[in-house]
Amino acid sequence: MSVHISTNQCRILNFPQRQRIAINGFCRVNKHRRCRVCRKPDWCGFTSDEQTSICMRISNGSKGTARNGGNIFHHNRLFLVASPRLARKQAPPPIEIAPIEVRNAVYQELIRRSPALKCYSQLIHGPGGLLSRGLREPEAQNYGALPRTQKERASLASTLNQFVKVRFPEYARRSTLVAIIGVPGFSQDEAGNVQLWRPHNYNMPLLVIPYRDDQSRIQACQLRLHQNDLRTGEKKYRWLACPFPFRGASSGTPIHFTFKPADLLSGKTVIITEGALKAEVLICLRPKARVIATSGVSCSHGEIIEAARPYNALIAFDADYKTNPAVARQLARLIAAREQDIAVRNLKATTRIVTWQRYKGIDDAILANTSIETVNILQWISTLEGRARKEVQEVWEHMRYRPAPVTPTN
Repeated sequence: MSVHISTNQCRILNFPQRQRIAINGFCRVNKHRRCRVCRKPDWCGFTSDEQTSICMRISNGSKGTARNGGNIFHHNRLFLVASPRLARKQAPPPIEIAPIEVRNAVYQELIRRSPALKCYSQLIHGPGGLLSRGLREPEAQNYGALPRTQKERASLASTLNQFVKVRFPEYARRSTLVAIIGVPGFSQDEAGNVQLWRPHNYNMPLLVIPYRDDQSRIQACQLRLHQNDLRTGEKKYRWLACPFPFRGASSGTPIHFTFKPADLLSGKTVIITEGALKAEVLICLRPKARVIATSGVSCSHGEIIEAARPYNALIAFDADYKTNPAVARQLARLIAAREQDIAVRNLKATTRIVTWQRYKGIDDAILANTSIETVNILQWISTLEGRARKEVQEVWEHMRYRPAPVTPTN
C-alpha cells in the first residue's frame, strides 16, 4: 500500500546520513544528526524511525516525560529522511557487552601496562594534572594513560587481546571475532586487527578514568582528552567505547561507587556528584565521605535513585545549574524523582543540596577551602534566579505529585 503525502503536509530535511547504533530502539543525537526540537548535538535522543524525539532541554509542546526525564515529542511524519535507500539499510546487531569479570580484568591490566604515572608531565604534574585536582601520587596509580597514536594503541590492544585468550579461554572462543571484542573500547577493523579507541592520533595521551560498580570492579572507563586535543565546543570527557560502525560494544552510562554498599548501614549519608574523577578527589579531600557519581546530570537517574535509596543524600552537582536552565531542569528531575521514590516507599531518608560560591565543582570548592552549606529542597529552589528558577519550579510542581513506579521485590 502506498501513501501519498503532499508537500504542504511535510518538509524534507537533508541530514548527513551516517550509520548509527540504536539501543532499545533509541539513538543519541550528534553533530551530524541534531535534536529536531532544540537543534543541539548532545544530551537528546530519537527513535530509530525518526518519528519521536526525546529533548532534554525544551518541554513546551511535549506529549509527556520519558523514563530518563526527557520530554517526548511525536513528529507525526513531519520529518522525512532525504535518502530512503540509506535509511532502509539494516545495521548489524549490536555487540553484546562482556561479563563484568572480563571487563574488570581487562581494564585493570590496561592500567597496569599503561599507567598514568608513565605520562607524569602530561597527566600527573602541572596545570590540570591529577595532583592539581587534589589527588596524591598513590591514588594516581588507579588511573591509566591511553597512548596518543593509533599504532601504539593497536599494539596495546593486541597485548590485551592475548591476555583475554589466556585468562578467559572460554569467553575468547565464543565467536568468530577477536577475543577481546565485547569489552567497550576495543574493536576489530576490516583486516581483522584489534584496535583500541578511535582511529586518530592525538597530541597528548588520554587519561583513563575507571568507573567502579558496587563491588569495586571496573565496569567501564571514561577518557579525559588533553586541552591541546580539544576543538571549540568539544567535550573533554568521553566514554571508552567503540560501538557500531567500529564493531565494538557500547559502555552505556554506568554510575560509580567509591564504597561498597554492603559495608554501609542504611540511614547513613552519601554524596551524589557528577563524574568518577570528582568523586575520587572528594574522598581524597574528605576521607570519611561516601560518594556515588553519575557521568552527567541527565544520565542514569534511575540507577542513582536505587543506589542511594537506603541513605540520606547530599546532592553536590556542579554549580552550572545556576546559569544553565537545562542543567537546572535535569537536576530538579533527579531530586523530584528521588522524593517520589521516598514517598511511595514510605522511607525516612532525607535529601539536601550542597551549595557553594565561585567554583564549579565541589572538589574545587573544598580544595580552595571555601564555605560550603547544605540546604533543603525548597531553600535551594529559592536561591535560583531567572529562567533556571522557573525551570526548576515547573519540574518540581509537575513531578512531585506524579506517582513513582515501584520496583517489585522478591
